[in-house]
Amino acid sequence: MLVINPMVTAARRNVTIRGSKTDAVDSYLIAQLLREDSLSVSAIPEENIRHLRDLTRLRFECAQAAMAEKQRLVALLDLVFPEYAQHFSDIFGATSREVLAQFPTAQMLAKVDIRRLTRVLREASRGRMGRPHAERLRRAARTSFALTGDTDSLALEVRFIVERINLLLDQIAELTERLAQLLPAEQKLLQSIPGLGKVWAPTVLAEVLPVFHPELKTGARKLVAAAGIDPRLRESGESSGKTRMSKRGSKYLRTAIIQAAESAVFTARDPLFKGVYERQRARGKHHTVALSHVAHKMLHVIFSVLKNRQPYTPHIAAAEDSH
Repeated sequence: MLVINPMVTAARRNVTIRGSKTDAVDSYLIAQLLREDSLSVSAIPEENIRHLRDLTRLRFECAQAAMAEKQRLVALLDLVFPEYAQHFSDIFGATSREVLAQFPTAQMLAKVDIRRLTRVLREASRGRMGRPHAERLRRAARTSFALTGDTDSLALEVRFIVERINLLLDQIAELTERLAQLLPAEQKLLQSIPGLGKVWAPTVLAEVLPVFHPELKTGARKLVAAAGIDPRLRESGESSGKTRMSKRGSKYLRTAIIQAAESAVFTARDPLFKGVYERQRARGKHHTVALSHVAHKMLHVIFSVLKNRQPYTPHIAAAEDSH
């Protein structure tokens, strides 16, 4: 069985002026493609890789949904308790979420019995917060610039959002635990690369393995193309415009590798990846452009690590890059 990328047939359809789209036209285009000797087909991953990919993509979507809910919660807190964030280092932490679940507005916090609020804080924070924190929080609620009047609908919305965030975080934790059990040896290899931890390593692995061809000299470039961070050339005659990132590959791989690249440069401060970033910045490149060069290099390192089945060694990689 052959799987043809639908982008290929879509491009063929647009060759005609009309750009017709019917079952008969699609069938004819596919038949024409099948007659070509140079037909390029999409890879069908093995079952365990497909399972890993399905779970990583599901985790990605859950994380995106959780982020959207957090943004909605921040917007609502600006209405019901603008000063709330000043009293928690992380308003999405377990303690803060428990407080909001029980007392979603400044009006409710202002009226709560101090002993009850202290108990909620102490239990949710496992003893790290007590009565002093409860008193500061209630005092802030009583002098808050929050909306007054009937805020029952806003309180209900805050509660529902907190419940959805709790559910999504539980689902993300369960998926992370399951992902750690799939292809553990390969995941451990990738986790030796700075920036590729327990979150991004399985995502990268799931997206690159279907297009991983260690026998090809261009194997690393195929990974770059799969991520969609390869340049999209635009030239005509003597004029040549700026090249942009193609973004024609996997959005999951592209997001993972860009995030991992940023972590490798600014958190891990790895000499190889930090050097690539600083050289691009010294040439006047924008931050995101420099970061894309780091991601490009990281995909080459990933290809080498998987091909040789050897963990990443910073000083060796840096020495190879200098030649």
